[in-house]
Amino acid sequence: RILGYTRISNNSTTTGHAEITPDATLTVMQTAQGTDVSVTFTAPPSGNVEISMLCHVFANSKTLEFALSDNATFNEIGETHTYDAGAQSSDETDVNMTYVSFVNTGLTAGTEYERWIGAAETVSGTSAIRHGRNRNTGLHYPPIIVKAIALPATITTGE
Repeated sequence: RILGYTRISNNSTTTGHAEITPDATLTVMQTAQGTDVSVTFTAPPSGNVEISMLCHVFANSKTLEFALSDNATFNEIGETHTYDAGAQSSDETDVNMTYVSFVNTGLTAGTEYERWIGAAETVSGTSAIRHGRNRNTGLHYPPIIVKAIALPATITTGE
């Protein structure tokens, strides 16, 4: 069951508004118009939720990190929710749809939560999460989609 859903898609004709440009520090992603990349949801009876994000990534020989935060100013939920070894890499100028997910367990059933997605480049340079209208051309990038999905009480894990 989908507990929360966010769709972010620029509709501005201003140059640069269709891009979120990460730097070398993990920070909650935010659009030029001030929308945080986050999702709000009420925890299911199991207390277990998957937070997933699908986005369009442009990168030039960069590796992007993604992390789950419990605060808009970026607060790492835990080491295993921070993909600082890289979640998306480009070996030249590449454009990819990138999917990343996090499993958040131990939540209190019936309590409302918000989770934010942070991003960074392993080395600061040229990368962008693109979304929606590309200036005044009328061409569009795919939206950023963030979902909170209910998980069962028992989750099989391993190493």
